[in-house]
Amino acid sequence: MDIIIFIFLCYQNYIRAKRIGQNPTKWVLYTLGALFLGMMLGTMVVYMLLYKKQLLSVDDYNAFAQFCTQPYRMLLIYAIGFGGYLWIRTRLEKLMQEAASPHHEEDEA
Repeated sequence: MDIIIFIFLCYQNYIRAKRIGQNPTKWVLYTLGALFLGMMLGTMVVYMLLYKKQLLSVDDYNAFAQFCTQPYRMLLIYAIGFGGYLWIRTRLEKLMQEAASPHHEEDEA
């Protein structure tokens, strides 16, 4: 399920980048990086705000992994990851606006 969502979001930014003449592959990689970094940030937020134990051993880590898979915690992790996608999308939309606006360059003769 995650991969389908990632592919869909990357495809959306691929289309946006292609529409403004940017390298679409570069923006797909940026989107993937932002999604993964956002999900890592979301996992850290869940750990810092909701999990009260330290991760000192493998058993503690396994307990934390099970703790994170509860639905509302996963929703928080995905929401923060989606924020990474929105950040890249905003960057692309700014480039689209710059490409659409006429450049007022005056010739100095």
